[in-house]
Amino acid sequence: MLVAHLTTHSPPPLRLSIAEALTKIALTENEFCDHVTDAVPGEVIAYHVGMLAADRSLSVSTLPEGRRIELNAVANRALQLSDAGLVHLLQRRVGSERFAYLAVVRPQPRRTGPAMAQPVLGHYLPEAA
Repeated sequence: MLVAHLTTHSPPPLRLSIAEALTKIALTENEFCDHVTDAVPGEVIAYHVGMLAADRSLSVSTLPEGRRIELNAVANRALQLSDAGLVHLLQRRVGSERFAYLAVVRPQPRRTGPAMAQPVLGHYLPEAA
């Protein structure tokens, strides 16, 4: 599977190892966040295998209620991380009506300024009378 290069400064991986990603599926929101935090740019994290829209649906899902609620939390967090530019979200067909939902960790933008804001002395202090 090829990955599109969007707005990152370093090239994406040429191929995704789906088999490797599927060995460490994040089942909870906390596990997913831990995987993203510990990952290197280009690493692939699977966060669901199945039909995400159907499995999240209250009326259609065959998942146990607790698992369905956790899946909603994981999928919502994946979308938030994507919106924040931390991961690319992809899906790959792995069978009939079955997909692997993947997050590819993006490189972090380079900081151009100081890590912390420095106080400006003298400009905001009241004049001594």
